[in-house]
Amino acid sequence: MPRFRYDALTTTGTTISNTEEANSKGELVSKLKAMGYWPTSIVEESAAAEEKQGFQIPLLRRRIKASEVEFFTYQIATMINAYVPLPRALTVTLAQITNPELLRIVEQVKHDVEHGSTFHDALAQHPKVFSDLYVNMAKAGETGGVLGVVLGRLAEFAERQRLLKNQVVSALTYPAILFGLSTIAVVVLMIVVVPKFTAMFTDLGAELPAPTRFLIGVTDFLKAYWWAIAAVGIALGFGIRQYLRTESGVLTFDRIKLKLPLFGQIFSTFAIVRFTRTMATLLENGVLLLPALRIVKDTIGNRVYHDIVAEAEKEIEHGSTLSRELERNGDFPVLVTHMVAVGEESGNPEQMLTKLSEYYDVEIKKSLERLTSLIGPLVILFMGLIIGFIAVAMILPIYDANKLLGS
Repeated sequence: MPRFRYDALTTTGTTISNTEEANSKGELVSKLKAMGYWPTSIVEESAAAEEKQGFQIPLLRRRIKASEVEFFTYQIATMINAYVPLPRALTVTLAQITNPELLRIVEQVKHDVEHGSTFHDALAQHPKVFSDLYVNMAKAGETGGVLGVVLGRLAEFAERQRLLKNQVVSALTYPAILFGLSTIAVVVLMIVVVPKFTAMFTDLGAELPAPTRFLIGVTDFLKAYWWAIAAVGIALGFGIRQYLRTESGVLTFDRIKLKLPLFGQIFSTFAIVRFTRTMATLLENGVLLLPALRIVKDTIGNRVYHDIVAEAEKEIEHGSTLSRELERNGDFPVLVTHMVAVGEESGNPEQMLTKLSEYYDVEIKKSLERLTSLIGPLVILFMGLIIGFIAVAMILPIYDANKLLGS
């Protein structure tokens, strides 16, 4: 439904500015008159934004990083907790923003707030920057009069998510570099070294050992049909990419991730951490269970767990409990279902969810350490076997030739 920005006169003669959703300008006029307002200007939100921004090439827009939103949230929280009014806090924050795109969005948020909009409604106009979790947390803070406290918790939540993501990336960086260097070494051997040995073996005219014949056959095939291999690889990559854009593709890929050796447990634990931490954060700040589940299912990052939470949400609407639905599915660990059940019985599920998120945080760190200690030697062993096979395939004919010459 389109959103319109309007200016209108009230019955007391004052002018107000705000935004409202409506199917058309005519419908909005009727709604405003029913509220006792007389509209003087109505502009569709997208048109207003285009008029303000002018012509921009989307590819030239700078991407807004999660860390930049996190810093903005910390600044706003600090100033609000110091009793600085929200419009003034936004003005001060604008001077600290270096990303032009984020600067434009915060200026728009400030404009909306100064013209009568609530903070969470102003944030909701920019869903690509401020998620449903962010908007609902801000709404809970405004409703309860503790916006500064809630934004502080939201910034801490974002920091934990960022640190967790960085831990995963750091754990996989060394194995990735190791694998990449090993692959380059194999490619150089196959392209540069093997052809020279092949020419020498051909001149000898002797029958070559099976490993050598196999290696030469692979090298000749790669040299003759590299273009076909590249074309198949590109086509396959494009096809997989298109499939992963479909609902079934995302679900299949996420299922495969959870069943991978070594990595599957980490993907599962990562999803559980996001679920428990986000639920705890929402419930602690006054968001009710069902709205919290609607938000959480889109922040888990795995379609399998998304569908589990979506199904639990439907059953809870009909009188079930969260612990019962998580236990019935079987994909959540027993520890999670029992801790959630204890929290429901005591009336403090958010406390148990917080403890679970802390516990699985530690589990992820341990799992990443184990993965790093295992995957490095495995990569070395795998690439060592390949390089060793190439070396043996090159040395065997030389050894056989020496034997012939000696006899």
